[in-house]
Amino acid sequence: MNEPNWAEVLTAVSAAIVPAVVLLVGLMLGRRQSRSEELTRVRLEYYKSLAPSLNRIMCYMLFIGTWRDDSPADVIHLKRHVDTTFHTAAPLFSPATAAAYKNMMDLTFTTYGNWGDDARLRTSAFRRRQAWKRQSQTPWADSWNSFFTVSDDEAITEEWFAAYRKAYDSLLAQMVDDIQLSKRRDIYTTETVSLNAHNDQRPRVTGRQGRITARQ
Repeated sequence: MNEPNWAEVLTAVSAAIVPAVVLLVGLMLGRRQSRSEELTRVRLEYYKSLAPSLNRIMCYMLFIGTWRDDSPADVIHLKRHVDTTFHTAAPLFSPATAAAYKNMMDLTFTTYGNWGDDARLRTSAFRRRQAWKRQSQTPWADSWNSFFTVSDDEAITEEWFAAYRKAYDSLLAQMVDDIQLSKRRDIYTTETVSLNAHNDQRPRVTGRQGRITARQ
């Protein structure tokens, strides 16, 4: 009986196994790629749902864009909607995105009140009350004053505006990182904001580069 030629056997086995291994690896990589693409798609859908509402909140806090169009009650309602959407989607985003979201919300709202109380805005009603009365057919509700934690005569500082812009920019940058469809930017907001958000009758002066005005 002839001894088997083990070299030929190994060659034959290898010839049979290698294509199978290549096919298996290809299937695994394809499945992983498919899952990655699906995750990106779902993240993008949540981003498209969240971004407009986050932008409205940012505009309200920085007195830019559409800030005159929303009442404080609108913004509190918007918070509930955004919280529900984000926390539903949070497992799909990175911990860095969740931390950035919490940071922005903590700068915007305070939620430590009596049981059942609404969240409150970490800003002042002063300029918002004035602007609302000028343009709205609906009177400013006295109950809305309780939605604010900052008094009319308390200045909202340039440092606060800068910190808020940074928080919003960081949140959008982290979400863009997670989606991975475009290169993240460090800045998504405008530097043009008004610091005249309090009741101060002293003369107005121009701030740095003429972009920020404040009562000193």
